[in-house]
Amino acid sequence: MKKINIKDKKVEINLTEVLNAVSQKKNIEIDIEGEIYFNKNYNLKKVIIFKLDNFDNISSILEIKALVNKIFKSYNPIIKNNSCILSPLKAWQEVISLNQTRMLYFDHQSDGVELFEDKQLEDIGWNAIPCDISYREISEFIESNCEGILVYYDNEIQFNGFVIVEDIEKTRILVKEFIIKIIKEKIVKNLIDIEDDDVIEALAFFEIKV
Repeated sequence: MKKINIKDKKVEINLTEVLNAVSQKKNIEIDIEGEIYFNKNYNLKKVIIFKLDNFDNISSILEIKALVNKIFKSYNPIIKNNSCILSPLKAWQEVISLNQTRMLYFDHQSDGVELFEDKQLEDIGWNAIPCDISYREISEFIESNCEGILVYYDNEIQFNGFVIVEDIEKTRILVKEFIIKIIKEKIVKNLIDIEDDDVIEALAFFEIKV
């Protein structure tokens, strides 16, 4: 999985494409690699850092630098020839909101990972809890073994971030296999009570016979 600290990320975009879209009042979305999407022609597996769909306060008569500074005021834009370099750190909360419907989970700085947005994966994670397998263990497995992207903010004092996976079906399979393997190891080492009602229910969910 690709991992990006938003604190260090610079995104270079084609300024001509953006200005042309603004002049035509086309909706714009920009992903974390600088790819520009118009009128919702975007890839849902990508991390979006910027969205423009309201042109009420944007005047095309402004000179280029003033227009760019107005559009990207939260991104510390730097114009370089026909390109513009954006720094999305200051817009981190906006970036999180833009990706709310795309992310598999959000890792809170205080509460950690509380929920998987995919229902099937949430069921898998929920049934792993009685066997002492945490969402933290599952999320660390995903980040180490599944394709996708983790975008996070880490300044060595606080950390939070979110994950978008490339293939949710493959992720479900890999996570379930990982949990089954861990449960079987715990059973061998007598680390879980196989007579506990919640554990019995979990073992049935994962089709583990003892």
